[in-house]
This record gives sequence, C-alpha cells and structure tokens, in this order.
Amino acid sequence: MLIYFIEGIVYIIKGMILLKNKYANSNIDKNRNIVGLKSSNNGQKNKETIDERIDEKGGTNEIKIIEVSDIKPIKIPEKNELKETVKINWIKELVLPFGRNKMGVSQVKDETLILYEKLCDFIDGELRKNKTSLNKEVRRTKAGAGYYYNILYTIYCISEEHIIKAYSGGYYNLYTYNIFEGYFGRDLRDKVFVKAQELEKCVSPPKENTLIYFNLTENGLPRKWWDKDGKLRGSREFSKKELRILNTTPARTTIVWDIHEIKKQIIMLYLEIWQIISSGLEKDLKWKNKNRTALKNILDGGYVYFAGYNILASLIKVSENAIREVVPNTQILNISKEQDNIKRYFPKELVDDINNKLIEYKNGINHEELIEILNDMIKNNPSDWKLKAEKVLMAEADKRISILIDYKEDEDFVKIAKEIAKKTDDENLLLLCLYGIEREEKLSQKNAKLLKNIIHHSNISIYENILKSKEVLSLKLLNRLVKLKTPIRRKIKLNMDKVEVSKRELSETVEIVKEYIGDEGENKEFHENNFEKEIVIDKCDDKPKIKHEDFLNLILDKGSIEVEEGKKIAMDNGTLLNAFISDINQELYEYVQDQVIIIKDDYIKIDDFYVDTIKELVMSEK
Repeated sequence: MLIYFIEGIVYIIKGMILLKNKYANSNIDKNRNIVGLKSSNNGQKNKETIDERIDEKGGTNEIKIIEVSDIKPIKIPEKNELKETVKINWIKELVLPFGRNKMGVSQVKDETLILYEKLCDFIDGELRKNKTSLNKEVRRTKAGAGYYYNILYTIYCISEEHIIKAYSGGYYNLYTYNIFEGYFGRDLRDKVFVKAQELEKCVSPPKENTLIYFNLTENGLPRKWWDKDGKLRGSREFSKKELRILNTTPARTTIVWDIHEIKKQIIMLYLEIWQIISSGLEKDLKWKNKNRTALKNILDGGYVYFAGYNILASLIKVSENAIREVVPNTQILNISKEQDNIKRYFPKELVDDINNKLIEYKNGINHEELIEILNDMIKNNPSDWKLKAEKVLMAEADKRISILIDYKEDEDFVKIAKEIAKKTDDENLLLLCLYGIEREEKLSQKNAKLLKNIIHHSNISIYENILKSKEVLSLKLLNRLVKLKTPIRRKIKLNMDKVEVSKRELSETVEIVKEYIGDEGENKEFHENNFEKEIVIDKCDDKPKIKHEDFLNLILDKGSIEVEEGKKIAMDNGTLLNAFISDINQELYEYVQDQVIIIKDDYIKIDDFYVDTIKELVMSEK
C-alpha cells in the first residue's frame, strides 16, 4: 500500500510538470503566431488579408470571387489522430510493478515481451475497426482508474501465462482473461485467446536454464513417470484421451521402466487394453457399483483423485508382467491379486477380452523387436554378461559367430562362452566357445568331452599348437578349427633318387637271403608252416582288421549315402557320426595313409581316388 501511495504521488507530480510544460509551450506558440502575423502585415501594407471588405455599416464595398470548383475537400486530421499513425513502442509504454522484472527465467521474460508486443498490435488493430485504439483505451482507463498501465500489464500477464503454458505443458489461468474481459468485452477476449494460442506455437525451443526451471526433458516436454526422457512422446503422438489415461495411472518404479524398448511395449499393450475397456463402456454389459462412471470420468477428463486407483494399478502391472514373460533374463511378477481385482471390477466379457489381448500381444512380438529390447537392456546395464550370452543365442545363425567375436575382449568373455556352450546346438559356435574358454583356463570334464567329440583325434596335436599360440578369436581362426573336425589329408613327397637307391638295396638284400636260406623249393614247407602260424594268430585276434565292413559295402553299392542315414547307423553303433567315421578312417589309414571316407554336400562317400583300393581290401577280407 505504501509503495502504491508513493507511486501515486510521483505520478501526480509528473502530471503537474507535464501540464506546466504544456501551458508554457502553448504561450510560446501564441506569441510566435502574433509575431508572424505582424511581420506579414508589415510586408504587405497595400494589400488586404481577405477578399471581402466590410464598411462601417456592415455592407460590402467590393467582392472578389475565387474559383473553387477544382479544389478537392481534404479533412484536416486532428492533432491526436496524427500521433496515432506513428507505430507505438508497446514495450517502452509498459511499466511493471516493483520487482516484477526480476522474477522467473530470462528466456521466459524475453519470449513474454515478444508475445506481448504482438498481442498489443493485434488488439490495437481490432479496436481501430471500432474507431478507437489501444492507446486511447490506455489513456481512458488512466483517467478513470488512476493506473495508466493496467491494460498493458494485463496483456503482459496474459502473454506470460501462454509462455509458461508452452514450456510447462500445464493449464491456462483464465483469471487474467476475466480482467481483460472487463475492459473490452467477451468478443475481443475470445479473439485474443485464439490469437495467443496461435502465437504460442511459435515460441523458441527451451534453453538449458528453462529446461531445468520447468523440469523438462531434452526435447522440451514435461517429465512424466511413464516417459521421463520424452522419447515416447517424441516418436509417437498421443491423443488427449491417452494422455489422460497415462497421467492418472499410478507410477511403476521397477527397473524395466528404465529400459525404453520394454517401457514402449508395456505402454502400447496398456493402451490397447484401454481400447477394449472404452468399447465395453458403450456396450450393454453388467457393471458393478460405480465402476463404469469412474472409468468414463478418466476417459473424459473428469477424473477425481483416487477414483479407480486400484484398477489402474492392476491393469498396468499385468501389462508389465506380460512383457516380462517374453523378455529374456527378466523376473516374472506375482499378479494373482491383480487378476482377482480385474475379475471383480469388470464384467466377465471384458475380463475374457483383456486376457485374450494379453496372450495375443505376447505372441505378436517378433524376433526383431526382441533383439531391440535386448540391445536396450545391454545398453542400460553393460555389465550383465548373461544378456550378452542371450544376444548371441538369439541372433540369426549367420550372425552368432560375429557377435561372439565382438565380445572377445569383454572381461566376462569366459562366462559368456560357458553360458553359450550350455545351450547352443550350433557345433561351430560351440567349438569357438570351447577354444575361447580353454585359451583362458582349463576346460571342465564335460566341456573337454564335447571338444573331443568335435575335433578328430588325429588332429588333437594341431589343435594344441593353435591353443599354445593364444591366437585371438576371428573368422580366420574358426575356419582353421572347423577343418580339425575331420582328418587332414597328408601329402607325401617321394625323393625318386632315394627310391631307386632303396630298390637296389632291396634287390641286394633278396639275393643275400636266397643264398642264406636256399631256393624256393627247399623252403616251401618252411613258408607253409609260417603261414599256418599267421592264420592262427589272426584267428586268435578278437578284432578284425577292417571294422564296419557292412558300412563300407553300403557306400560302395550306393556310391554315397545321406548324412542323416549315416547318423542313424552311427547311433545304432552307440556313437556319433563324426566319431564313427573317424574310427573307420583311422583303421584304413594303415592301408592308404590318407582320409578315405569324407562328407561333402550333406552326403557321405569314399574319396574317388581310393574307391578301387577299398574295393580290393573289402574283397580280400571276404
């Protein structure tokens, strides 16, 4: 009150000074006119200032006629009208209350002044249509109320409310508009409101201080518990009804709500359930108590706090649990109470529709969406090695190896590899995992047995040499390891000069033996006796020289057999296909010094180079 009283005294003093100056200026102008008139009369002594002279009796002695038909009438503007044609600086005319311009954020004040100036121009233009102006109305209220800035300050407050609404996402305070309506009526008030909403869309994006002051996200949206970073609202436009539903839903604070892709799936499922509820409200169903009214209030914006709170909490929790059930490495919630609450609250038809929607939505999440969820989970928690193992296992077959290699420098690589080794049926992926584990530590008995079943026993020494080199995981390394699954063909290069020498030495040895033993006839009986001994030895040996003769005959007869058929035969013999083939190749190695049975294009066959040799061996056994 004291401040306003002092301000009033100041304005009265200023007004008195202005009146004094105006009076002094008018006297000066009057004196100037008199001086100018005298000067004019002195320069034109013999001329009359008017064309009609009046005599002493009131008559006219002489009349001069002037032609005025070609002169167009022009209205001489009043002094005030001349002043109105000049653009007024509305910001300069604005006077804020004491301390008012020290409040708030600088960006809000700047944007408020910009909007204020545009609104003043708009209001002035609307008033001129009715042969008045904003400036005149300001002067009129100044004379009547004593506060010449009231109207302009009201417009400033209206501008500020729209700027705050634009940044905060809150609601309009219509109290200031009611004051404005008292000045100019409802019609202009409504026009100004529409214009302000239009200009509100042109407000500059919020700067850092504004984001902090209004607790906004980086994209300038108000923070909500269901969308703290604003990404959901940035990627999808939510209807007013959807926003009302989400804003009235009790907050969930579990860890999955920090993962964008999971949160997105929960929200989408939750809103689809509400579509079912919204449709059910229009049907002739049997509702209990005031449940239907509470749900309608939520949808229509007539929400009363705590009305329907429990059912909203139940619906959002069952939605969250449905997504948890399809997301790997995520705990399942206990939702028995929530399910009972839904059964009690809704008609049976709606309960069935909601349960069907939960099942349908879970089944509808595709592989790509699950991979996106998994990537977001790893991004949110990079130290969770189980998620990385799941990413490898869930990847497409042609991408698993590459993803595993990407984790070769991970501090938890051994844990990742062990987890994959437990679950994968991809032999090449398993081989690389086992190598990666053994590169760092000794294999467990179970993993060592798995490795033995994959690598051919004749290649163990080669594998151990690779292991000693500590070669890092790569596609090139994998190709080398895969070759160890089957016996490696060894090429023998003979030195023909040495062969000739050996032949000569052999011939000399034969001649010496002949001389020592005698001729063939004399030693015939000796040879027959030795052969009988050899036969006896062979008969005493439990193991035949060539195992699995029937398997070789089958391949020789057909030319080749399918891998699946080979697996079945191997299983009938109590072993795996690779081990079965390795045993046969090992037995034949002493005859051909090479790998005989090979797998090519999903078929098992005998190397073409050794087909005739194997036929001779099989026939000789018969």
